[in-house]
Amino acid sequence: MSFAIVAPTTAGASHDEHAKSRFAASAPAKRDGDWLGTLTLPSKATLRIAVHLRFGQDGIVRGSLDSLDQRVWDIPLDAVSVTPTTLSCTVPSIGARYTGRWNARTRRFVGVWEQGGAQFPLALTANGPPPRPAATTDAWTLPSDAEIGDLLDRRIAQRPGEAIVVGVIDETGRRIITRGPARADTLFEIGSITKTFTGLLLADMVARGEIGLNDPAAKYLPAGWTLPVRGCPITLLDLTTHRSGLPRVPLDMPFSDTGNPYDDYTPALMRAFLKTWVPDREPGVQFEYSNLGVALLGQILAWRAGTDYETLVRTRITGPLHMADTTVRTTDEDMRRQATPHDEFLQRVTPWKWTGGAMVAAGGLRSDADDMLNYLGAHIGLVPTPLKPVMDDMRVVRAEGDGPKAGRGIGWMVATTPVGTIVTHGGATGGYLANAAFDPVRRRGVVVLANAMTQPGVEDIAMHLLTGSPVAATPPPPTPPATRPVVTMPPAALDRFVGRYRLEPDQVITVFRSRDRLMIQLTGQQAVPIHASGPLEFFGKVVPFDLIFRETAGKIAAVTLRQNDEEKLAPRISVP
Repeated sequence: MSFAIVAPTTAGASHDEHAKSRFAASAPAKRDGDWLGTLTLPSKATLRIAVHLRFGQDGIVRGSLDSLDQRVWDIPLDAVSVTPTTLSCTVPSIGARYTGRWNARTRRFVGVWEQGGAQFPLALTANGPPPRPAATTDAWTLPSDAEIGDLLDRRIAQRPGEAIVVGVIDETGRRIITRGPARADTLFEIGSITKTFTGLLLADMVARGEIGLNDPAAKYLPAGWTLPVRGCPITLLDLTTHRSGLPRVPLDMPFSDTGNPYDDYTPALMRAFLKTWVPDREPGVQFEYSNLGVALLGQILAWRAGTDYETLVRTRITGPLHMADTTVRTTDEDMRRQATPHDEFLQRVTPWKWTGGAMVAAGGLRSDADDMLNYLGAHIGLVPTPLKPVMDDMRVVRAEGDGPKAGRGIGWMVATTPVGTIVTHGGATGGYLANAAFDPVRRRGVVVLANAMTQPGVEDIAMHLLTGSPVAATPPPPTPPATRPVVTMPPAALDRFVGRYRLEPDQVITVFRSRDRLMIQLTGQQAVPIHASGPLEFFGKVVPFDLIFRETAGKIAAVTLRQNDEEKLAPRISVP
């Protein structure tokens, strides 16, 4: 039988185990400190284990584990419970559990370590933590400023107008390296990195006892709001770990301005969508990235706190961490400091707006490198903050991610890499890319900000700086598609195309009119506008495709979808 303490299993602890999370740990006893023990495996090999328990001023027990012989440190514990006679905890990231009883004669905890369906005796004795080998924590050295600058020069060499800013923080201090039209205080949209701020608000409110991590989300909805239930209710944990089953984006987005897709999405529209939405499966079953889910979570947290999302972020996170440049709304002076955004073809686009307010918690923050280093520094313990204990709780793996080495914590992705665990999140808007990542063991953090959607972007740079992984080659940006003329049609003329078209046995194209334009929606996907290029021809701008409608006896009978050099015929199956 194979056995390894640190073998990653992103399945994490069970739903019931999470319900007993450290946020609700039992009253502390005088058992804090460092506890050492040795596991003896069936092969007679041994693994030394160090368990570190700390009682915070808030009375909450927190802990971590070191696997000394495997040279892995600071594995977060969860469901920690300590009494004068018992000690129990789980290790979600490796699917393990320990339960022990106090032996007054030997003055140690004697119990059982459970992992992978097997049980092993483990006694823990109070002792000081052993020193950590320097070679382990320094296995990869952060590149110098010159090396980072050379890397950025190569990335933007064929990209005129692109700006990239890299921020690095570790125990030696902080550094900011810029290339292109940017300075250290240049503002960028950080997109979905906003989700980690929403996660931090969630963890903080749980720690304060204001909400419960496993509470049904519907418990906190205001009057007139509903969430459908399939099997079991969607929890707040489901929303932050992308296991709610909610679609990636709301399917009723108006897209009044395709350059600002979330600008006109209001809480009223979200409420209406959630009332009619029918889930495909039970929550908690499968990872499916959902901007809508985290946006709803942000709304719930703001309602619970009796304020709006941006005020809640400022009050509890950016204000205490002195992150004055991290905001949603911007002044004219802020906009003058914001990098000019570019699309994937390196064409200038407009910054995103979040006027509607419903989706802001999923991606609405702007920031600069210095502010983001404050944020990452707080996560790794280099910037003092009372939020550090809940920040540590965020990186406990609580659910599967989108790959075998990518677990989901609260707001963050927890990646298993050759040099250890990296906690990370990316962000993308219409004209910006961003990535924030940190190594909690070596206490190193990196943020990379860019003002273009051109690929390769910034994630490979961030992971290279932290782990030494390869950096992608950088081809010139692709040639933009030719501008296509749009034929204006009166709204009444568009109604003849409205209906449902069978694309495949399980796929339907729904065509409907929104104000003075046509929209289409594929099963399970967001609705997007289409534009007429001829009497029966339409095309998409948000996603490139062509629709050619077919007419029989003066009536629309079918439509052909042309995309990526493929054509699919979809007969009309219903008319409103």
